[in-house]
Amino acid sequence: MKAKIIMLSALGVASFGLTQAANASWDSGACSGGGPAPCIEYNDGTNTYHFNGDGSHSGDWHGHPGGGDFQFTGYTDLGCSLGQFYCELTLTGDVRKFQDGNGDWRIGVRVNSGSVAQGSEGDNECSNISVGGFPWYVGDYPNDHTFGASSGMLYTGTSSVYTGNVGDIDVTYTVFGLPISLVTGGHMHEVEYHNSNSSFRFGGTRDDTIYVDGAADNDSGCSVSGDLILQNGDYLNLF
Repeated sequence: MKAKIIMLSALGVASFGLTQAANASWDSGACSGGGPAPCIEYNDGTNTYHFNGDGSHSGDWHGHPGGGDFQFTGYTDLGCSLGQFYCELTLTGDVRKFQDGNGDWRIGVRVNSGSVAQGSEGDNECSNISVGGFPWYVGDYPNDHTFGASSGMLYTGTSSVYTGNVGDIDVTYTVFGLPISLVTGGHMHEVEYHNSNSSFRFGGTRDDTIYVDGAADNDSGCSVSGDLILQNGDYLNLF
């Protein structure tokens, strides 16, 4: 039976120092409405920025408008056969829109780095856990089982929730200096991004298994559930 490891998760960001140079890849103001391409909108509680739904900025990765990456945080429940832990996880990443080989618009999410710590509510052993395999990418659900810069969620133009598969994920537990691999090159299905509270949602009522071996979808023996919520801004929405 799988044990449950709980982790506080985040998709990392830099502080929001707004200069003209720092905002070169974002436009001022909100998305103007429907268009043929995705529009990504960010608000820091005072100012609103976007990159446009008319096809401009296509293919360019966009981090936080002030520089660095976006950060999301939340308690997540990770289950593996090794044991049970309650930890703080931080992940850093950015976003883009692009057209695939068929001319369809997609939304790309790239996770650039991550770290695990005890946090204010975690277990002492959390410092033994690490995540790797970066960058991770969010690909198409349910079709993508291998991941790269061309991975992306299909843009529908009407949804406030986007669903994708995520990989490639490594999870390691280190004891007495000896690393024990829990997951190597894994991926997850049905990871959702919700505009309503700018959150990534893993598992829960959705599939929480970390799979390995690409399209073979073999169970790694680990699972993850939890919500990761934007920390360095009021919202980041996909329109």
